[in-house]
Amino acid sequence: GLAVKEVSAALNKGKHTTVVRELFALEGGGYLADTPGWKSLALWDTHPEEIDAYFPELAPLVAECQFSDCSHIHEPGCAVLTALKAGTVHPERYDSYLRLRAGEE
Repeated sequence: GLAVKEVSAALNKGKHTTVVRELFALEGGGYLADTPGWKSLALWDTHPEEIDAYFPELAPLVAECQFSDCSHIHEPGCAVLTALKAGTVHPERYDSYLRLRAGEE
């Protein structure tokens, strides 16, 4: 299994436990990458619109937005923001989505 330690109260981040990179398949689908020492991961050769597919809970919402070029940040009629405010989209997933899109624009 995956070794874990407590989250640092000072940094609100996990403490190093492992020393080898490993990829774990999750029962509900998807993967968890244990990448000790890495602060972040990035995508390459990806267009912002492609990132929608990496967030299956957001992809159907994107299609419902009032504007086809919606940034999902401030536009009226944004289905993603509506779902975020309603609590059906997790704020951390939304933040990850925005960070990935910002890195590709």
